[in-house]
Amino acid sequence: MKRYKHNEQSEARRGDDGLLERLHILHESIPNLSIVNLVATADLGQSIDLESLRATGGFRYDPCVYKCAYLKDSETHGKVSIFSTGKMISVATKSFELAEQDLEHAMNTLTSLGIINKTRITAKLQNIVATGDIGHPLDVARFAMRSDVVYEPEQFPAAIYYPEELGGACVLVFASGKVVFSGIKTTEFVDVCESVLRKLSRPE
Repeated sequence: MKRYKHNEQSEARRGDDGLLERLHILHESIPNLSIVNLVATADLGQSIDLESLRATGGFRYDPCVYKCAYLKDSETHGKVSIFSTGKMISVATKSFELAEQDLEHAMNTLTSLGIINKTRITAKLQNIVATGDIGHPLDVARFAMRSDVVYEPEQFPAAIYYPEELGGACVLVFASGKVVFSGIKTTEFVDVCESVLRKLSRPE
């Protein structure tokens, strides 16, 4: 059973590494595409007394505002939310490697404080948000004539494009030519980014 679990974690890690490797390749071919936020999670497998973090440096816990504590100190690249169930969420990093480092740092800090028992975690990629620019203005109203696009300019200035192959993830398309990819967590991100930006970049 342990061997199976290790193999499962190794496969997941290889998948995440493969995605990030392809993202770097994509960034080289499309310089104006950049990752602005990456979300990753990990589970400590044990409960946490969040009250014990109230007066601990680097942590913030206010149950009247948040249902979790979060860690942001000189060692973190983003921010790690920590729940009483042991679940942790890393946000605001720009690479999976940095997210992993933040989650490991949070785990090690909790361990050194005696709040949790020493354990091992496996980070899992949950979401990537990236921005790009097609290099020219776009007739969003015309683009919104597509059946897979939602556009309500009275409520939001961008058209929301739902490529079928992304299974629910979306691309925000602005009249200025700016685009935002959100909800991406598979290697299909690369192909769709290239395809969407190529189509949008064609002169009207």
